[in-house]
Amino acid sequence: MLNHRNGSLHAALVFCFAALGGLSGQGLAQSEVAPFHALSGALPGLQYAQASSTVMEVQRELNQLGYNAGSADGLMGARTRSAIQAYQRDSNLHVDGQATSSLLSHVRTTARSGAPTAPAPVAAPQSQQIADIQSALRSLGYRVDGPSGVLTDQTRGVIRSYESDHGLLMSGEPSAELLRHMRQRAAAGSPAPAAPAADANTVARIQTELRLRGYPIPTVSGQMDAQTRQAIGEYQQGQGVAVTGEPSAALLAELRAASAETAPVAEYTLAQRAAAQRILNERGFDAGPPDGVLGPRSRIAIRNFQARNKIDPTGELGARTMELLGINIGTAVAEQPEATKDGYQLRVRDNFKDGDYTRNPAWRVVSGNFEVRNGGLRSVINAPSQRSEDVGRRMLNDLLKEQLGVNMGGGEESAAAAHLPTRITQQFRITVALSGTAAANSHLDLGPYQGDRLNHGYRLIYRADQPGMLHLVVADQSGTTVIGSGPFRIDRGGPQKLVWQRHPDGRMTVSRNGRVLIDAVDRKLDTDAAGFSLINAGGDWTLHELIVEDRG
Repeated sequence: MLNHRNGSLHAALVFCFAALGGLSGQGLAQSEVAPFHALSGALPGLQYAQASSTVMEVQRELNQLGYNAGSADGLMGARTRSAIQAYQRDSNLHVDGQATSSLLSHVRTTARSGAPTAPAPVAAPQSQQIADIQSALRSLGYRVDGPSGVLTDQTRGVIRSYESDHGLLMSGEPSAELLRHMRQRAAAGSPAPAAPAADANTVARIQTELRLRGYPIPTVSGQMDAQTRQAIGEYQQGQGVAVTGEPSAALLAELRAASAETAPVAEYTLAQRAAAQRILNERGFDAGPPDGVLGPRSRIAIRNFQARNKIDPTGELGARTMELLGINIGTAVAEQPEATKDGYQLRVRDNFKDGDYTRNPAWRVVSGNFEVRNGGLRSVINAPSQRSEDVGRRMLNDLLKEQLGVNMGGGEESAAAAHLPTRITQQFRITVALSGTAAANSHLDLGPYQGDRLNHGYRLIYRADQPGMLHLVVADQSGTTVIGSGPFRIDRGGPQKLVWQRHPDGRMTVSRNGRVLIDAVDRKLDTDAAGFSLINAGGDWTLHELIVEDRG
């Protein structure tokens, strides 16, 4: 029991709750969780008291837009979730009822535009819209219940049928735009035309397949745009067919067949084909992701390479092409990491030129938001809020984690963390190119991590409260120890490239442009790292390139 086990902890908890304006006294009584005295009776009750400043701001904004989200107390309950879902439906967003930072940004944008999307507090307008849609569907020859004004599963199914028949992206959701489309069709006297050659769903599936093959399509929207048309044209060129840039059901079927290709071509293994793609990329031919599947980008790259070397440009990996690429077809290649001339083997390399951090290689995001922008992997973490309720919430969370190992969660994310799982031995060479801003809250932590602790292992740390210095540390269960420091400024314009090496004797050097910034020795860690991690604990940071090499 909290109040029996530790009287000082109980007193501290009371103090922290007093600092939480939205979680004390009347605020707790109005929320959908147990009051404080109930929390002290059983630890499981703590998991429900997840107050969040993001949730609080979403509640405030939704209430101002006319959605009834309940008290702005930062606590997720049925009323808040229903209001979020209503807003998401009205705004044509994915309906999940979650209060996220991206949702908050969307709601704020709606509020600033002065055009709230919420219905009036009463349910009649929304019901009337559904009834109008049901009536329109019936007038167009569709069999639907009503008009009852109730959105049933049957009505959703008929809406999807209408959307499919008219080349719209199928959602099954009512909207003013959908109703307007139905009324226009009714006025035109064309109730149910045949589906076009490529409706929005076909376009969306084509976009998905093209993205999987490495084409630069930013979003799967179901709408034809310049990027989609160009990607289709490039694919058709790679297949040696007429280049139209137009979507079709036949194109979709062909793309799906190409994506399903897994068998080796001729006598070459998947690994050998992946090696060919990688070498083509290194030599300036854009072969796309080195996945061993010869899609259109790979075949165009092969043709260009063959033409450059005056051999028949077939787009296939023949014996002469493999020989010129330096691949021994009698040996399984690319199954093991690529070896360099100085004995290092390549574990992972990413310069984000493909615009995608989720594959080839696949970064895993643990917290925060990441995006590929300005030629690198970017994350932004703002300074922690200093409002009394947020300070109190952090104090309470820190206290519970320290005394009981309980994490309440909630609140603004304090760090953005991403990692690449890959074995890294203790003889490594890591090259990173970084840019960022030396803001008041800047804090970056990166390096090979141990086990499942992304911040344990040998790490490079840059902090704004120690300006102009880069620290090399070793972090484990016993704490963090600085083993070397050197001068480093991140805000000198353009990416700063660092090369970090660890030698067999435990000596580590960190260099920039051939100049050694840090030279230190540590032999504390003797186990392989589980991968490379990047932790943004404050500021605006971009990783432009990462190369991880090691020796077995």
